[in-house]
Amino acid sequence: MTETELKQRLSAGVDDIEAPSDLLDRARVGGARRLRRRRLLALTTTTLAVAAVGGAAVAGPTLLELVQNDTPAAAPVANDPYGFLMRTPARGDLADDQAYLDQVLTVWRTTHRTSENYDRGIFDRMRGEPKVYWAGNTPAGRVAIVAQYSDLRHHSNIQLDREGVHTLVGFVADGKDGKPVVIADAYPAPGVGLVTAAIAKKGDARALVVLDTGKKTGWSAGRTYDEEGGSGRVYTPLRFKDGVSIVELAKDTDLGKVVISPLPATNFTNQWIANGGLNAARPEQSGGDQRLWTDFPELAFWPMTANAEKLRDTAADQFEAVLEPVTDKNYYSKAHSIWTGYGVTADGSAVFIGEQALDNDPTRVYAVLRPKSGKATIVPGGVPDRNTVLPVSIKLPGDQGWAVARRNAQLSYRYDGGAWSPARSNALVVPAGAKAEVKVDSDGRSEIVTLR
Repeated sequence: MTETELKQRLSAGVDDIEAPSDLLDRARVGGARRLRRRRLLALTTTTLAVAAVGGAAVAGPTLLELVQNDTPAAAPVANDPYGFLMRTPARGDLADDQAYLDQVLTVWRTTHRTSENYDRGIFDRMRGEPKVYWAGNTPAGRVAIVAQYSDLRHHSNIQLDREGVHTLVGFVADGKDGKPVVIADAYPAPGVGLVTAAIAKKGDARALVVLDTGKKTGWSAGRTYDEEGGSGRVYTPLRFKDGVSIVELAKDTDLGKVVISPLPATNFTNQWIANGGLNAARPEQSGGDQRLWTDFPELAFWPMTANAEKLRDTAADQFEAVLEPVTDKNYYSKAHSIWTGYGVTADGSAVFIGEQALDNDPTRVYAVLRPKSGKATIVPGGVPDRNTVLPVSIKLPGDQGWAVARRNAQLSYRYDGGAWSPARSNALVVPAGAKAEVKVDSDGRSEIVTLR
């Protein structure tokens, strides 16, 4: 069996999703794993990873929860990740507002049953009294961070390195009625990293509140894509005071794209935002697979020109190999193209087309031109519109024409109203020419697109 045949069998019937190489180690939650050159992960794995690190909670006290376990806390386990929260007096500009602190502690004590972590058993053996680590005003209302010891035991729905006393963390913000509400809580799941931030919301105002863990940390509002096919993020270093950093987020900030990360950000972050952002304990980005075409029984290879079959076996690899070095490394998941167009342009250059989706960003299409000698070139095709007649239409540089694609369509071209070329299925290279048009025959309809 050739490497290509093996790869097709391994890829058959699954979405081609890649997550960071250390995500399984950090999550330790198993999940459906698929291999494609040792880097592919099923999307469910990433979902389980974020489920392990925390969940939102809403106010709604029950009488039973008003009774707290006041058993004195035993010594916490060694290297208790949230232990620092218990070792200092309350800080922040509301640290002396006892009425507010009392409200925070009451809502913390009485809402564990509404936490998404409740069925993990993390609240079953609370120890000692909770304390407020930080309380202060933000552009989006009051926020408090509360901590308490809990004796964690092995449980069918918990990931745990060792049994013993650990510190839990809770994030409290003002609810719609202005009263404190627990918006999230977390325990130190092994290998996952820490929930170190939350987003407070009040009307149109949003504020990112980040714990100071002693590491240089930055935040990013979103990923950028350049004209050379590269992608990345610009991180603004956080400035900490009294144990936290507060960032007022612009009204148009897409909370599903916000990230915090230790700096320099060389791979996917191990710090999580409790209730929003890309690296969220409860992600807001559940938009499903963003790619154009996914439901293939195996990897799809679409010849775009004559005499291109020699490129087929390496087409997907060549496309990815050129894109990979300029792709942002700080991603949560990467969805590869499971279709690849391949062909030869007028000057003999090999051309490959496909798509790539990072995290919850819209998928983007690219062409890769590899000349007979010299460096390969990436030609970004932008975000495709799946509702258009010709979703993929990429103009190639140097009068090389266009690379176009539409799944399950017959494609042909002509110039200035002349005769149509022989049709090709799914993808086509159109040589450069005046007034070039593509005829798209699909679903019993024939439509003409002018190339520009």
